[in-house]
Amino acid sequence: MGTQQELVLIVDDVRVNRVILQTQMSKLGLRSIIACTGVEAIEMYQKFEVTMVLMDVNMPEMGGIEATRIIKEMAGNKFIPVIFVTGTESLTAIRCAIEAGGDDFIQHPFAVELLEGKIIALQRIAKLYRHVNELNQIREHEVEVAEQLLSRAVESDNVALDQINIYKQPAETFSGDVQLTAYRPNGDLNILLGDFTGHGLISSFGALPLSEIFRAMTEKGYDIEEIIAQINRKLYKLLPTGLFLATGVVTVTAEGSARIWNGGIPDIMIFSNGELVKRVPSDHPPLGILPNLNELIFTIHSLNVDDHIVMISDGVIEAQNHQDDMFGEARFLDAIRKTDKSQWNSLVENVLVCLRKFMGGAIAKDDISLIDIPASVIAEKADNLTVASEKVVSHAEVHDVWNWSLELQGQSLARINPVAQALSRLQESEGVGDRWNSVFSILTELYVNALDHGVLKLDSSIKESEGGFAEYFSEREKRLEVLDTGSVSVYLQHIRLAGGGRLQVHIDDSGDGFDYQYWLKNEAAGSESKFSGRGIQLVSELCESILYYNGGATVEVVYEYSTAGTD
Repeated sequence: MGTQQELVLIVDDVRVNRVILQTQMSKLGLRSIIACTGVEAIEMYQKFEVTMVLMDVNMPEMGGIEATRIIKEMAGNKFIPVIFVTGTESLTAIRCAIEAGGDDFIQHPFAVELLEGKIIALQRIAKLYRHVNELNQIREHEVEVAEQLLSRAVESDNVALDQINIYKQPAETFSGDVQLTAYRPNGDLNILLGDFTGHGLISSFGALPLSEIFRAMTEKGYDIEEIIAQINRKLYKLLPTGLFLATGVVTVTAEGSARIWNGGIPDIMIFSNGELVKRVPSDHPPLGILPNLNELIFTIHSLNVDDHIVMISDGVIEAQNHQDDMFGEARFLDAIRKTDKSQWNSLVENVLVCLRKFMGGAIAKDDISLIDIPASVIAEKADNLTVASEKVVSHAEVHDVWNWSLELQGQSLARINPVAQALSRLQESEGVGDRWNSVFSILTELYVNALDHGVLKLDSSIKESEGGFAEYFSEREKRLEVLDTGSVSVYLQHIRLAGGGRLQVHIDDSGDGFDYQYWLKNEAAGSESKFSGRGIQLVSELCESILYYNGGATVEVVYEYSTAGTD
């Protein structure tokens, strides 16, 4: 009936009762050990692998009810059946025994068959519990492995982690929060914080396609507007009803500004020298709810060297203590104010210390995410990208030439990014590689110059004033919205060389041209202008040649690269 491994702990202060029960356990094929008090019972449970307890109610030192409560706590998720065997007839005692964790109750005197039946029934239940626990352990192991694989697939390729302070605490094994970072080819850094509905495995379903779209489109140079729109379309098709993604996105540009978009997460905040200087609230619905997004609203902010952009999930603000009080925004801001301004790299850790102290050991009911983005994050990458690429070793041409062109007119100039499409064409035909970072910078500078100054007739000097970036991009958006004339043509010719390649870029806009020679002279003379004309100087450093004509409305450049040392 029993097995050699089963051991029954008999607890009774009356010797006769202990002897009777030991004899009956032996007849049932069960081993047994004895204890005379509740204190001894706890000691015996800790010492031996007990599988069942027969417990008296009234005993000296410690009664059976209190001893059962302690044993059940020590057992945790392990099911140890406790049968109260006693002579008491008190209904209150019986109720208290069951509340303490007792699984059955039998009164002296009793028939041997009745006790045997209760033991057999509880053995079956205990066996079922063990089987369920084994299955749960297997499931937990599989979930842990799956979470590790998913985390590696989703977030292992994040960049700038030595500069951006990122923290994530899942409410369960799987986190519904997603934190992504990726560089555009020109050095701009995209940072995304996503918070899927709920938490756990179900909430992580969209994490993989989200990360793939974000990373692939960022690395190909697509604007963040296009990336957000594509993520929304994908999640709308993929996610079931009721599941969506609250999202915040920050682009820190190589020029030293931040473009911020908020679709459903708590306010994204910008701090300067420890003081809150700007909030970016949610102006859009979460992603995956609507088939298409309306016009995306971005906040543009010129960054100072001491600025920090902080993004959080609602799990931070809504974290609760044992009294069900919420941490709230006021405590969050107070935690930031208490951060030593000379050690702002500890900002996230200081918030977490305050949060843990507030919660007092309470279990988080939602995933917790914090991201601290210092303004200096872009400097090192941007510096590396301004270095001209290696020239080809041999100029011997190979008979391998292809051409690609695209003309945009009117509103298509506001909708379509030809730079990303051109870069995709290059990567598809000539393979991926760091050499395209310089090409991206070249194409971006030339196209933006043609669109902004040729077609839209914007003046770069606007950026020089305080808040100039926001004013410049605001005016740019206004002019794009009403644009119904004008055009920009992009033409590429790629020639394979014996050791690299040559790319000729021709861009023509419908504008009146501009005094490009003036900007080149200013740059050569060390002009103090921070923004105006520096793109032309960068292009001239990267390219073999640069030629403007048609009054500056047409530009041709030749870029050569080496494949030596590349895959």
